[in-house]
Amino acid sequence: MPRPVIGYTAPEKFPDILHRLIALAVWMGGGRPLKMTAHNPCYDREIDGLVIGGGTDLYPTLYHQDPKPDYPYDHRRDAMEIRWLQMAEERNLPVLGICRGAQMMNVARGGSLYLDVAKAAEKAEYPSGLLANIFYRKSANIIEGTMLCRLLETDRLRINSMHKQAIHTLGKGLVKCAIEDNGVIQAVEDPSKPFYLGVQFHPEAMIYHRLFRGIFSTMINTCR
Repeated sequence: MPRPVIGYTAPEKFPDILHRLIALAVWMGGGRPLKMTAHNPCYDREIDGLVIGGGTDLYPTLYHQDPKPDYPYDHRRDAMEIRWLQMAEERNLPVLGICRGAQMMNVARGGSLYLDVAKAAEKAEYPSGLLANIFYRKSANIIEGTMLCRLLETDRLRINSMHKQAIHTLGKGLVKCAIEDNGVIQAVEDPSKPFYLGVQFHPEAMIYHRLFRGIFSTMINTCR
């Protein structure tokens, strides 16, 4: 059976190791990755599933907040991902959002974000820097009865932490499916769809663990 084509969004100018790992995770999960950028959005390509990758902060006016001065927002990528999410809704494609991608899925459904995750809850200041991005782990509670809980077959998960923002109000049709002890949302999903999942952590950076490989393989199996 041909590999399902999985389009994944990435920055236009500075692709990094995480986006290469998304492509690897898609391939390991049985899919064929297709990189999509603002310069080459591939709107005319037929895809079987969509991954919205990580990256810079979303432009805050998308959820009625003021932008930070001198921050390098990527307006073209914002517009490209919003359009792809709309197309995915129209075609009923499986969707996985990673970090910024989960935030974009939420904002595209009318939800909002905390501009600073440290202000979202107590004990929400996490180590940052290169070594922390690689090695630091925190715990998230997987909510019983959700697709993510069925997928992972666990109610507790150790995850990485690379995000500076967090989901505040939920977008239309989305529910929480993973949350930290301090209340910070770590994953959302749409229970009305076969696979529509946004995770605040980076599973592509932990594909040495079967649980995180399983997120990609389950999405790709849904695409089949």
